[in-house]
Amino acid sequence: MLKYLTWGYLIIICAFLPVYMKDGYFMLGEAKGLAFMIMGGAFSLLLLLVCNRKIPSRLKAANIVDYAVLAFLFSNIITFIFAADKKLSFLGLEGWRCGFLSILLMIISFYGFKNTKLSKYVLAAGLVAPLFEFVLGSLNRFGIYPISIYGQNNSFLANLGNINWYVGFLSVFVPLGIGVGYTRKLFSKEFFIVSAYNFAGLVALFLQGSDSGLIVVAGTYLLLLLISLEIREGFKRFLLQLMVLGLSMETVCLLMLLAGEFYTYENSLTLSATKGHGGLIILAAALFLYRLSRFFEEIKGKWRGKLFLECALGILIIGAIALVVRLMGSFDLEFGNGRGVIWSISLDIFKSLSPWQKMLGVGQDGFYGYAYSRPELAESLLNTFNGDILTNAHCELLTIMIERGLLGLFSYLLLIGASLYSFFQNKRKSAAVICALPVFAYFLNGLVSFSTPVSTPYLFILLGIGAHYCQEKTN
Repeated sequence: MLKYLTWGYLIIICAFLPVYMKDGYFMLGEAKGLAFMIMGGAFSLLLLLVCNRKIPSRLKAANIVDYAVLAFLFSNIITFIFAADKKLSFLGLEGWRCGFLSILLMIISFYGFKNTKLSKYVLAAGLVAPLFEFVLGSLNRFGIYPISIYGQNNSFLANLGNINWYVGFLSVFVPLGIGVGYTRKLFSKEFFIVSAYNFAGLVALFLQGSDSGLIVVAGTYLLLLLISLEIREGFKRFLLQLMVLGLSMETVCLLMLLAGEFYTYENSLTLSATKGHGGLIILAAALFLYRLSRFFEEIKGKWRGKLFLECALGILIIGAIALVVRLMGSFDLEFGNGRGVIWSISLDIFKSLSPWQKMLGVGQDGFYGYAYSRPELAESLLNTFNGDILTNAHCELLTIMIERGLLGLFSYLLLIGASLYSFFQNKRKSAAVICALPVFAYFLNGLVSFSTPVSTPYLFILLGIGAHYCQEKTN
């Protein structure tokens, strides 16, 4: 019974939540937030009824991931208990609905999927609606609207709304598809079907208009490279996924050359990465390395996977340090499409908190309520954003630090870190790879974005699925 319940929930939340709209784009975040709470609430109640007396055993901590989830739950309970506005903290801010109730429903879903084996057919059914969103979003970017939606404009895409919500959704479902494609039998029917899905997702990611899309792509493929280097077969699989990336980039490049005048949004770093036929270069390089790897395989050449991995890690560490230094040197209030000023104000908000609030936060979804309740902060925010309302720090870590305190931030980092460590330790298992990529990509996107009802619930489902297969002795 538990198996069919979780399977049904996965299909429903993947098929219904992305496409659901009540009044078009008007209050779309509120509509999706309430829809998730209803679906998640129904699933949680049924799960509790099904598990019944088995609940204590389901909650028993057996590894670091289990302890991390319990720590995350504990920190959120403490934050809610001491929240200034408990109603707001419990239900979440209107239009966002990322309050304690939503977080609790996500944690319950983690346990549901942690105790259930997933079917590949259920996973396939869950990817149909995301594929639809990929195609629809790409068409929208060239002014093509197969579906007339109330309030549509260039800032909204598909059935997901604002491009930040859209890229948050893509940060889960595009890397997920890449992981599935990576683990399929090479050149099988499944491999080509998933490759088509990945191609559509990557094209949508490059076209959507947010700079953070480039972070999602880079993070996904760099992590996949590290997972792949130790064995030749893994590296070959990585190169094939790299070919799909190159093909998608070249397709976007050609689309912009042929129909760029119809593109409905401003240029972005993500879109700029496709210019100059860089995708064609990546495609050719991946094909060359694949043939070279096959040649050495045929002549029984030794694969020095550990050496390759160590070299790659060294290069990535040096590159990361250089990137951080460069970003710090160029950081100002205009950094990241205005995120510099948002982060600066958010740090001022955190500094204004009492020591107790710095430890536990002001309450889930309480960023807006606290910031605009302080006259000096409210005046600064209203003057800076010309009357527009700022509801979060546009950096999930900063938002968590203010809303759930340092304890909440630590528990969140522990949860993500422990899960990724577990996935990497079990990287020979298909499910670990499939779950690791979207979890890592979501985390990276969250550094410049925020939690939403159309991205974060899927994160916890993937954490649960990954935890289930990592605790098994066989693949």
